[in-house]
Amino acid sequence: MTKHAICLLSGTILLAAATATAAPQKGRSHAKPSAHAPFGASRDLPRNEGFTAAHGMAAMMGTGPMDPCPNPGANPIASSGYTGVGGVACAAGGITTPNSYAMVFTQDQLGGAYSFSCVNYGVDNNGSPLAGTLAVWIDEDGGTPSVAGMTLLSAYEITLETGDDQQVGVSGDPLCVELTGDQTLVVTMSIEASSDGFATFSGDSTGATTWIASSSCGINDFITMDSIGFPNNKWWVELSGDFGCEGGLTGDLNDDGLVDGADIAILLGAWGTADPIADLTGDGNVDGADLAIVLGNWTS
Repeated sequence: MTKHAICLLSGTILLAAATATAAPQKGRSHAKPSAHAPFGASRDLPRNEGFTAAHGMAAMMGTGPMDPCPNPGANPIASSGYTGVGGVACAAGGITTPNSYAMVFTQDQLGGAYSFSCVNYGVDNNGSPLAGTLAVWIDEDGGTPSVAGMTLLSAYEITLETGDDQQVGVSGDPLCVELTGDQTLVVTMSIEASSDGFATFSGDSTGATTWIASSSCGINDFITMDSIGFPNNKWWVELSGDFGCEGGLTGDLNDDGLVDGADIAILLGAWGTADPIADLTGDGNVDGADLAIVLGNWTS
């Protein structure tokens, strides 16, 4: 497998052979079809719960990723097709250093509300199994994703098993995301340094913009693959879900089917924070606007 390094020197991009100096390098590329199998019974979806219910799933997922989510949902949303195109990673001598990737989903894609219970994604790893984290965020102002401007909804411990061209996923209870204003939904994957191999994403040559960050290559926040000379390497990420959020009531913060004093207590307990359970407007602050929504949907 041929790899190429891109050395970033004073803003100039120079092509060079891979050396012991960390530099973005490109993985391999070949085709593999996607497949989904039937899934079990669906469940009601609690509105405005965000990804809070997923916080306890890390232990369930810590032993390694599963195959692609068995139920892609009625309206899965994918960042690209999947033909097994290898990714790009910061590496030293062909061994990858820590790398992070981001994929952005917009309100135009998700509609007024989107519920999903699974995230599929593509990975490559020709070395030993490697730990990583898959995370879901709300970017409050859209545009270029930046951790400083994003609110974490949930993080999952994952393991990149050995193997090229893998389609895997993480799964949990059905959850609903309702974007407002300039918000976008961002999925990130952070991969630890490898000791003996090349680990990166996989996907397609066309599709949505893929973002990379790696401090070992001097990329301290997300930039596009296009900007470092890899416009044809796109990470495959698929949200497996459906439009809308059946069941639940806006303002029902404890998911008991009522909007009442118990929900007010939760909201007041989160006052002045960015708690996604109580931040019904999605503006990053639990305040009077959220209280007005609860009171406007009062049931008892």
